[in-house]
Amino acid sequence: METIKEILYTLGSYCAKLIGMSWDWFNGLDLLNKIIVLNTFTALFAVVLPIAKYYIFESWFEINNPVALYLVLISGVMFATVFFRGFIAAAVRVILNLWYLVWIIIVASSHGISHAPYVLSTGFYFNLIAPLVYMIAAVMVFISEN
Repeated sequence: METIKEILYTLGSYCAKLIGMSWDWFNGLDLLNKIIVLNTFTALFAVVLPIAKYYIFESWFEINNPVALYLVLISGVMFATVFFRGFIAAAVRVILNLWYLVWIIIVASSHGISHAPYVLSTGFYFNLIAPLVYMIAAVMVFISEN
């Protein structure tokens, strides 16, 4: 029993130290990079929430975003580029987010989400907000660096 208690104590102290180091790292970032890191939660909602729903057989069915996996990749790239500076990092940030934003707008405006008549859900708006915030923050970081 003492061994299990020691293992749990060691794991708990390791986790607490890791959380403390992460918190200190986050507090060391400037405001715009903090916005980029926090916008990852908005991107998470964009991935998890349905983008549309339709009514059939007396119940609502939800449609998930099939390309939301790319937003996970974009969030990873945005988080990784917090550690890099310069034009290339800013260009990668803007191009990836612009591509995703244009894709989601084209799909929604061409009614390509589903063949069934649908209404847009809150997840769709998170899919618009996340890349917009990422792009604006990335441009502002690049401007503030130069």
